[in-house]
Formats: sequence, C-alpha cells, structure tokens
Amino acid sequence: MRAALTISAVAVAAAQVQAQDLNQTIVGCVEVDCPASSQDSVNDNCTVADTGSFTYIGLTRQPGNDSALAGLSWVKGFNITDSSSGRNFHSSFYLGAPPSLSLNASTGGCAIFMHGVSGSISFGQNGTDPTSQGTCNDAMGSSCVDALTAAARSHIQDYTSGSGDRPSIADACARLQSDLQSATVDACAPIQKGTWSNFTAVALTGDGAPQPISQQANASSTCWPITPKDDSLTLVSEYTQPGSDLVADAEKAQWAITPVLTVFYPESDGSVVHDIDASLTCVKAMGPAKASLDTMNNGTSDNPGSGAATLSSSYSLVSAAIFAVIFASYMA
Repeated sequence: MRAALTISAVAVAAAQVQAQDLNQTIVGCVEVDCPASSQDSVNDNCTVADTGSFTYIGLTRQPGNDSALAGLSWVKGFNITDSSSGRNFHSSFYLGAPPSLSLNASTGGCAIFMHGVSGSISFGQNGTDPTSQGTCNDAMGSSCVDALTAAARSHIQDYTSGSGDRPSIADACARLQSDLQSATVDACAPIQKGTWSNFTAVALTGDGAPQPISQQANASSTCWPITPKDDSLTLVSEYTQPGSDLVADAEKAQWAITPVLTVFYPESDGSVVHDIDASLTCVKAMGPAKASLDTMNNGTSDNPGSGAATLSSSYSLVSAAIFAVIFASYMA
C-alpha cells in the first residue's frame, strides 16, 4: 500500500502507546471532534475527502497479537441516502494506520466483513443503544471469536504452505471468505443460526489493494475521524442496504455492530509479521453526535442535571437526530 517498512523498537513502542489512547473501546464524533452539520443543530457531518460524509462514526483499535501491527484501527462511518431506487442505509469502513507502519505486498493482508452477523449480535440487551460498546468477545462470545480466528489462521496456513502454486493475496482472501462462510462453527451456533451469510472479503495488500487517502485528497476533508490525527485512513469497503422511512429501521441499521476479521501473514521477505496474525474487531457507529451535546449543554448550562438525566437527554437527542437525518434525506 505504501513504501516498505523499517520497524525500530522505538517505533513499535510508540505505536503501542497510540493503540492505548482511546478513552473507551469504541469512540465516536465527540472524541474525534466531528464538525456540526449545516442542515440542523443536532447532527454532525464528517466529510472524509471524497469518500463520504457521515452523521455518525465509530473508531476502535484492531486487537492484533503482533506488536508490529500495534496502532491499527477500524473506523465505521454511517449515513442515510436517497436515490432513484429508494432510501439506503450506507456504511463505509476505513483502516487507520500509524505513520510508523507501512504495509506492502511482502505482507499478506485480508479483511473479512461479516455483515450477515450484525442482526444477531449486540452489546448488552438493547441492540439500538447508540452508546453501547464492547469487544467481539462481548458481542459474539470468546469461544466463537477463538474458533473463527483459529480457522482463519489454519486456512491461510493451508493456502500458503502447500507444494502447489501459491495464491495471490487477493485469491487467498477470496478463498478465506468462501471457506469461512461455508463452514459450520459449533462455538458460534447461537449467532450463526445454521449458516453464515453476507461475508465480504477485501485484500488489504498486494495488487489492486485500496490505497491510503492522499494528502492532496485530504485537503477537502472537514474532519479526520481517527486519533492520533497523523494516522492514515484507507477506505477499504462500503456496504449499502435498502432502507425505509421508519426511525426504528434507521436505528437498527445505524447502531449495528460489524465484525471485521483481519488477517496478516508473511508473503515474502521483508514482511512486517513473522507468523499469521488473525483477530476480530467489532466496530459500530457511536452516539451521541457532538453537535447534540453542544445543543444540550447550551440549553442546560444554568440548570445542570444528574448524570442519569444527562444520559437520558443525550439519548433523546440521538433519536431526534436520526429523525432529522431521515427528514433531511427525504427533502433532498
């Protein structure tokens, strides 16, 4: 994706510090400082170069085991759009990387987006809580996570260690998606519900891999939804599903959790990893909007309430914000 990487102990240590700097597992517009929308007072509008504009985003670190990968992040942006074919709920997924890490074709990299799982998992009992968060262990169960990552490592080992022709990185990722989606995983039975569906694979490195947003393209951004701000962002995948005018449907799509299985493996000399690294990251958009908190703070500065009241107010403003987004897309 970029020039070859030379990793020093200092760079690795710095990346490890960066990987720990979020104040919670998943953060949103409040923490990454999204600008307010110009259309209403309760929504944000985070425009990332020419790749998309989002009312809500979620940022979380990729929990890899190899220290060379420390500091990698996944970012999810969500918006509602209207087209000639109807209303759509749209999500974009970005890989964030610290400036000390550069991935090229010497390191194989795959991302498997498990969209079909989203309807079966949640953090806690309320699947439409804008502030809910956690890890894949929380949403899917640690035994399911362990089984999926172990299967991914085993498959990649099989693809790359045989006596036949070694598959390209893109082919290895496509095979991984197919093999995982067609398998029955007993440890994941409560969420698999018979068969997996709707997995998407993207090769993160190698020929045709997505490229980081350039400095020139970034000049048109209104925000950079990652910390630290000198980390790069690469648009890896987009997912669009048919929507409706119902707020309940918008809430379900907006706060859905997307598990992302990320695999890196040595492809040739100069690889940044020395063994197969597989991990599951669960990312979702996070509320409330920064603009809604600003509105709430401005309206309650003379009469501050309790923490519970503040949380309740922010939750109500999130619902109002969703309605505002639907109304704005309808009027557009």
